[in-house]
Amino acid sequence: MATLTRPLHSVFGALLAAGLLSRPAFAEQQTLTGYAQSTELLTQLLGLFVTATVLESALTTIFQWRLYREFLNGRAVKTLVMIVVSYAVVRSFEYDVFAKIMGYAGGIGASSRTSRILSALVLAGGSAAIYQMLVTLGFRSPVTPPQSEPKPPENLAWVSIKVVRKTAIGGIRIHVDEVAAPAAELAASPALSGEIGDRTFGDRLRGLFFADSMRFPNYGGQTVNANQVYRISASGKRAADTPGDPLVDFDQEIFVGRFASRAIIDFVQEI
Repeated sequence: MATLTRPLHSVFGALLAAGLLSRPAFAEQQTLTGYAQSTELLTQLLGLFVTATVLESALTTIFQWRLYREFLNGRAVKTLVMIVVSYAVVRSFEYDVFAKIMGYAGGIGASSRTSRILSALVLAGGSAAIYQMLVTLGFRSPVTPPQSEPKPPENLAWVSIKVVRKTAIGGIRIHVDEVAAPAAELAASPALSGEIGDRTFGDRLRGLFFADSMRFPNYGGQTVNANQVYRISASGKRAADTPGDPLVDFDQEIFVGRFASRAIIDFVQEI
């Protein structure tokens, strides 16, 4: 009995020792695996950052092209162009970063149409969005806060005037004039903060993607001082009431008054 007991105790002790000794080795292996995955993930994100930077630089030629700026709404169409070109890069170079990251996260990691679309959207976000991703994951320290939507500075406003041509013929001049000595009622009138108009879905869609030749400025806004009284008008020539008569001059007032600080106003006027 004594002879059998010793081997059993020896085997149990050996298994226990092996189990205790294997725990640090297992923990070390897990640590090494996590470190390797973090390094690989950082490598992929840095490569994505460099790719997005080069892609932005390559497309700058198009975005700064005068023809592009003349006929297209810069910001809206830029996003669409970035998405299309990014998807072409993902497909042409088999650069499906989203699928690879899903593989590191425990997913299958196989490339698919969905993963390629998501990779293209990440790449289309540009270097700034990818850098923000690195900051969020803790690979980089934050430098500047995320950029918000553009808005006028304090004590300024942005205005635009769109003319819907009815009887006007030829060029139309837009005037944005400060009123030097406004009447008391104008000086005390409520400042305009916004204007709501009835626009069709087609008009809104065209306004998002295309610069409007009948809008001043083509896109964006004209900067004016808040709380200063302005007279906005349009002048030019229009058709006479009687067909065949010479063209008649017009000077049509669009707005007279003050603007609130940081207001963004889009006037639409039929002429």
